[in-house]
Amino acid sequence: MTVNDKRGPRTRTIAGSLLAALLLVTACTSTEPGRATAPHTAKTPAAYGDLPAGAAWYVRHISVGGRTTIAPPPTAAWIEFGAGDRAEGNYACTPFKAAATVTETAVTVGEKTDGAAPAEQCPTTNHAFEGKLRKLFSGRLTISRPVDDLTMNLTNQRGDYVALQLLRPKGLFGSRWELQYLAADDGGQIPVIGGTAVYYVFHRDGRVTGNTGCNDFTGRAVFDRNLLTMYRPVRTTHRTCSRELMNQEHRLLTYETNPRRMRYSAFTSSFSAEEIGPPPKSPGYHWSAIPEN
Repeated sequence: MTVNDKRGPRTRTIAGSLLAALLLVTACTSTEPGRATAPHTAKTPAAYGDLPAGAAWYVRHISVGGRTTIAPPPTAAWIEFGAGDRAEGNYACTPFKAAATVTETAVTVGEKTDGAAPAEQCPTTNHAFEGKLRKLFSGRLTISRPVDDLTMNLTNQRGDYVALQLLRPKGLFGSRWELQYLAADDGGQIPVIGGTAVYYVFHRDGRVTGNTGCNDFTGRAVFDRNLLTMYRPVRTTHRTCSRELMNQEHRLLTYETNPRRMRYSAFTSSFSAEEIGPPPKSPGYHWSAIPEN
C-alpha cells in the first residue's frame, strides 16, 4: 500500500537541509576509524600575549645539531625578560645582561654584557654548558610552545633551540599577591579568611610587605633561583580585629623556624611555596595575582 506524502515541497526542502547539516556535523566530529575528524586548533604564541616579557625562565636543556644537552641543576641557567627591551640572567656560571626585543612570536637578542665571574669555583659541567648557551642565545629566536604556557622554546634559523620553563611569574615584584590558602603536609588546604585583603607584595630589594587581613606587616623574602627564603615578619600597624582574623594573623606572622627556606613552583598568574625537608613541616603558601583595577 502506498502512503501519499502530503507534505509540501518547502517542508521537504527544509527537512533535507537539516539532514544534510546533521550528516556534515557527524562526519566532522566522529572519532571512529575512517571518519573525518574536526580540525584541532593549536595554541599559537599570540594566544599567550606577551607572557615572555616580565617573567623569568630557567633553562631545561639546549639542542644543537639534533644533540640535546641537559642544563646543570638546580636552575643554574636562567633568563628574565624585563621592561625596556632588556634581558638578564645567568649562563650557568656567569651572569649577563642583553638587549632583547620581545614580540608575540619571537625574541631578538642584541648586544650582551657578561657580569663578574662568581667568587666560588664553578663546576666544569656548568662551564661547558654556558659556552653553548652563550652562543645559542643570540640573534632572532622564534617562540614556540611545545607543551603548555609554562614552557617555551627559542629556536634559531638552523633549528637549534633553548628549552625554557617558567621560573617566576610575570609581575612577581611590586604587585599584590593574594594568599589564597595554606597548603598542609597531607595535601589538604587550610582556607584563608579575608579574601584579597590578605596579600603580600614582594620587592626586588628583598623586602616583603602586605596585610594579614587585619594588620600591615613587613619582612624579608629573598628569591634565589627556585628557592624562597622568608624571614619572620613584624606588624607595622596594631589594629584589633575579630578572633578569627587575629588567630590567622598569629599563624602568618609566627614561624617555627626562622628563616623559612622553601622551594617554589610558578604558574602564569600564581605560585606556591613549601618548606624544604622531611615532614612535619609548617603549612606552605599558595598566592594568586590580584588583577589591577
